[in-house]
This record gives sequence, structure tokens and C-alpha cells, in this order.
Amino acid sequence: MNVSSRHQPSNVIEAHSKKPRKTANSKKTAKTDIQFNVFIRGRLIDLVVLNEEVVEKTKWYKWFNDEELTFWMQKHYFPNTKSMQLEFLKRNIENSKTKLQCGIVHKQDNVMIGTLSLSHIDHLHRKCEIGGIIGEKKYQRLKYIIEAFQLFIRHAFEQLNMNKVYGGSITKEVSDMMVRILGFKLEGIKRSEIYKNGRYYDGFLLGLLRDEYYAQRNSD
Repeated sequence: MNVSSRHQPSNVIEAHSKKPRKTANSKKTAKTDIQFNVFIRGRLIDLVVLNEEVVEKTKWYKWFNDEELTFWMQKHYFPNTKSMQLEFLKRNIENSKTKLQCGIVHKQDNVMIGTLSLSHIDHLHRKCEIGGIIGEKKYQRLKYIIEAFQLFIRHAFEQLNMNKVYGGSITKEVSDMMVRILGFKLEGIKRSEIYKNGRYYDGFLLGLLRDEYYAQRNSD
């Protein structure tokens, strides 16, 4: 749930709020021979380190040129290229102490299907913003993005010692799903906050506190 610039809600899991139409490309899989460096292991997916090889051998940069995929995201305003994605990696991800971004890899198929990030990591106020995308249309299933979010939320609270994880969305469907499945609370609505697709959208602001996370985990 990448609330892009500071507090502007954007792509949380927007790629899932409207099921993509089936196209020839939606059946193609970006299979690679990459030996992924796993950072956090999951059941169906792993969260892996992003590096130059990932930029070169996956479709990561192409996802943001897909008009349908980015329909509900604050993306697709300008074209993206492989060199721009590499620059983003070096400038915003590598050696950063305020942003943690990983690839989401399907364990069985060894395919990078999306990315997930903790951004604006604030060690003073102990909060960060979560955002993610499933870019490979074949794998746009809630079970993958939900597991990825759960792994990073756990990492935020149990390893980075965050007190709050927050995010945002421009669709009520995604906002409601975040509340229902991941335990987030709706903290507010910014009216006509985001311009996309020829109109302004409200921004739904969501947050999950440390105490709420542990209460939810202990009740499971």
C-alpha cells in the first residue's frame, strides 16, 4: 500500500480491486533462472532482495506501463524503462534505512510476481507505510498479496520495532478488505485527493497499531 508521496494514498493492492480482463499476455509467465536471495520465507511466496539481475531478467519495470494493471494506482502518468527502474533501485532501495522493498516470488514457479515495500520508515515516531503490487496477471490472487502483507507487517512490528503501519487506497473495496482481513482501522478519508482516469478520487487512510497487531495475532 504504497501511499506515494508522503500521505497520498495510492496503490495498496489496487491491482486486485478490479479483476483484469483475460488477454494473451495474462497467461504468459516471466519465468527466470534467477537464484533469488530470500529475505523472508513464506508458505506460498518468499520476499526476496531486489538487485540489478532482477531488473534485467524480470518484467518489473514493464508493470508500470500497463494501463489496465495500473488503473487504480498512482502510476502510468509517464512511461517507465529498464534504465529508470535500475536508477530507482540504486537511488531509493539500495542502502536505504528509510525504505525496505522486496520482490514477491512464487515459491513453486520461481517467478517474481510483484513487489512490496515499507516506506518512510521513521525510527523516532516508530511508524512506516506499506504498499505492494502483484504485477504478473496470472498470479493476481488475494492469497499471494495477503501472505506478502502479513509477512511484512510482522517484520515491521517484530523486527523493526514499529508502533504503527499505515497505508492508503483510492478504492473502498480495497480499504474494506484491509480492515476485514488484515485488521487495519480506517483513520480518515481525504476528499478528492487523487486525480486518475479523468476524475478525482477520495483517499482512504488506514492504520494498524502495534497493540492491535499483537491482539489479533494472539487471538488466532
